[in-house]
Amino acid sequence: MQHYDTISTSAGGPNAEVLLRRLAQTTSGPYLRPFTPDAAWRSARVFIVGTNPATPLRDEFGSFDKYWHALTCDPAAFNAVYLAKRSGKPSKTTARAKCFETPLTGMGVLRANACALPSRRWSELPAGERREQLATGLQILRALVDICRPAAILAHGKEGVRAVSTLFAATLDPYAPLLRQSVRASLVSGMEPVQLFAYPHLSGIGVEKGFAVSRMNDELEALGRQLALTLQVA
Repeated sequence: MQHYDTISTSAGGPNAEVLLRRLAQTTSGPYLRPFTPDAAWRSARVFIVGTNPATPLRDEFGSFDKYWHALTCDPAAFNAVYLAKRSGKPSKTTARAKCFETPLTGMGVLRANACALPSRRWSELPAGERREQLATGLQILRALVDICRPAAILAHGKEGVRAVSTLFAATLDPYAPLLRQSVRASLVSGMEPVQLFAYPHLSGIGVEKGFAVSRMNDELEALGRQLALTLQVA
């Protein structure tokens, strides 16, 4: 069974949104994607944190300003470009994320990642670049938490769980029963504790022997319903 022990990280900068934009504006290659397109991203109450986005994008938008505006203000424009480039059906990861998100409709769910650099496959990135981008991803995740102050975070997959564990200096077990997990941690002094949940990667790939992938949809939906009740009470 995997457990992730953690270390503390330093505080984020005074203007987290400026930091997000600066980090996302790469000089070459795809722009970083801190989260899925969402015009209400600043008010997200729940995060899903995975490994990294697929489908690299840059030239398709003409300029970084257009890219950033579409990502943060005009999801329809972003998705039109994204879907034109992406081929195939939605992934199992996306489908399972929706199982979790559906009970939380209207409460603000933001999909982020441990690494914001898009790639068709995580394994395509060289080991050195992965390490560098995971460090950048931790800065991005901290900035997002600083801005949004989420009430709960669901981390999934090795890198997603490790990033959230490290950021909050918490120990998370992705194979503990999902509805029985009770880890709460604060990022900074005075911040309300965040409920932290860990789970194997939503794709179902690379899970430990004996883990029932067939139950993932039901378990994720149940967690979504549980959180919806908690957030409504709050």
